Amino acid sequence: MANQLGMADQQAIIALAGRGWSNRRIAEELGVHRETVARYVNLARGELPAAVPPQDSNS
Repeated sequence: MANQLGMADQQAIIALAGRGWSNRRIAEELGVHRETVARYVNLARGELPAAVPPQDSNS
């Protein structure tokens, strides 16, 4: 099973980011890594994770 945050933590990340909290502050408050916070914030904004390369349209 993949490591994923619970729905309550995911919603808390999005809510706190919406209030202008920094990823670092959110991470400290929830006890998760700040890169994890960044990943969920980016997903909520509709941005692709940095580790996923763009698809080549020639395939």
